[in-house]
Amino acid sequence: MTNTRRVIVVISYNGKNITADLAPDLTSFQYNDNEGKSDEIQLDLQDREKKWQDPWLPGKGDKIHATIRLENWRKEKEVSQLKCGTFYIDDVSFKGPPDKVSIKAVSTPFNEGGKDTEKTKAWENTDLKTILTDVAKSAGLKLFFDAPNHKYKRVEQSKKTDLAFAKEITKKEGLSIKVTNDQLIVYDELEYEKKSAVRTITRGEDDIKSYDFKETAAEEQYAKVEISYFDATKKKTIKYTYNVPGVKSGPTLKVNKKARNLDEAKRWAQAEARNKNKHSKTGKITLLGDERLVQGLTIELEKFGAFSGKYMIESAGHNITGGYTTDITLREVLGY
Repeated sequence: MTNTRRVIVVISYNGKNITADLAPDLTSFQYNDNEGKSDEIQLDLQDREKKWQDPWLPGKGDKIHATIRLENWRKEKEVSQLKCGTFYIDDVSFKGPPDKVSIKAVSTPFNEGGKDTEKTKAWENTDLKTILTDVAKSAGLKLFFDAPNHKYKRVEQSKKTDLAFAKEITKKEGLSIKVTNDQLIVYDELEYEKKSAVRTITRGEDDIKSYDFKETAAEEQYAKVEISYFDATKKKTIKYTYNVPGVKSGPTLKVNKKARNLDEAKRWAQAEARNKNKHSKTGKITLLGDERLVQGLTIELEKFGAFSGKYMIESAGHNITGGYTTDITLREVLGY
């Protein structure tokens, strides 16, 4: 006898497992695993018995922990899961007829002052990890730091939210952030691109439902990045030019900021090249649900013509509405 393939949404609400209570009413579940911002979930419920619109109506800021559990998904007797993480209810809507309730939650906690509070603060003679530890703590998060720890003479957060500031300072260094499971995660994009692909997806052989790829015009690819720094020995400002590997022709990007030294100029120029060029070849794929496909991992694409190759997953949407599908947004890895 063949075991039936099953997908189950396991939900804990304020520390209590409500999976059994939720299951009869849950019509869809969506988990969005994002780069550069908070992760998100949405639960859509039918409410014929009027439970969710009043006695069971969740409150803003209440905590949800979500997991997608798979049974017999790729082979019999195999159990796997995707731990979506911890979320805080941000929006509850009610509409009808027939009566329906939608619950939206985000991975950023609602700490004192609110997640959208703009702040001003300065750090002197410190390093990136220390700054981000402070920012994470202010946002009600713990820091997971997997990146080079650069030093700075002075850094200022000027009228920005904690997450907007974290994204700004990490982007300048060619790093990425995400917020998940009560953590501010900071990682080195280039190093993560080098990691082995979690899966190879082959057109015509895998359970692909749709795909959409594009490549920007060649003239939009920057071949050089020009940045300036002050040479104390020569007592003059020097312009450093970074020649972007693999881009034979294209415009020069002139960066309007001064580095402290040559090493910083090189680092910032490389980061600027990545930030400007990394979306030259992008794509989206919808396929049969795969809990292994999450943001920050790489995949290999085969039999996609000129769009074959290695790609980074920038975002992943896991949707359970009757069946289970995964939508991934991709960009081709750069290698520099």
